[in-house]
Amino acid sequence: MIARALLMLLFIALSVGGAQAAPTRVVSLSLCTDQFVLALAERGQVAALSRLAGDPHLSPFAAQAAGMPRHGGTAEEILMLKPDLVVAGGFARGRTVEMLERLGVPVLRLRSATLLADILPQVEQVAQALGRMEEGHALRASLEARYAAKQGGQRVGTAALYRPGGDAPGTRDLANDMMSTAGLTNIAGRLARRANGRVFVEQLVLDPPDILVVDSRRPDRPGIGQSILDHPALRPIAGRMREVEFPIKYWLCAGPGSFDGAEVLRAAALETKP
Repeated sequence: MIARALLMLLFIALSVGGAQAAPTRVVSLSLCTDQFVLALAERGQVAALSRLAGDPHLSPFAAQAAGMPRHGGTAEEILMLKPDLVVAGGFARGRTVEMLERLGVPVLRLRSATLLADILPQVEQVAQALGRMEEGHALRASLEARYAAKQGGQRVGTAALYRPGGDAPGTRDLANDMMSTAGLTNIAGRLARRANGRVFVEQLVLDPPDILVVDSRRPDRPGIGQSILDHPALRPIAGRMREVEFPIKYWLCAGPGSFDGAEVLRAAALETKP
């Protein structure tokens, strides 16, 4: 009995000694990982976010990032912050990540998800690294429930996501999965004749989708590329092809905010449905 008790105490001591403390100086390296960190970390854990974290055009978590420190993305800046965890993902500088790892800085790398379902395990992956498993379980459960509620729902119609300059994400990326979840059938691949490509105005006139999903209109930053969305050739089919705006902040990065984006897109599409 005594021997068993001693073994149990030894086991507990080893377990406690081997447990990894939650990081207290977390740095998010890119706009995409900002979402995960802002959704899961305690505010006091965050040493810095990317410089774009507070841009409301690019980040669905811009409000949460208000007042938090930012960095420019160089290895030197990150090292000055003395992080005990760096979360890296899409749009992170590869050389910065490699240098940090060579110098022994703990780095959690996230792969860019192409499906909403792929984001769910990443939520728990980041939560575990942050020592916030309870919050991770809760967030995943919430996102899963919202995602499941959209599956098999009413189809709204055909659509194409059309960006300034004619770029149209096709059938192999997150935007396509978000459109499908919103009840839209993406035909951009058919129009561009490949998975991802460019769709010309003439193709939209000849084979218009029910809904033209547009993005990146920024009154504060007008550009020539935006004028193609107002091309006079599209006016005669205005009655057959409805326009829905889908802010890029919801689909530029794969993260918790992408689930909000699918709901925003579906609501907008249903609102314009005749």
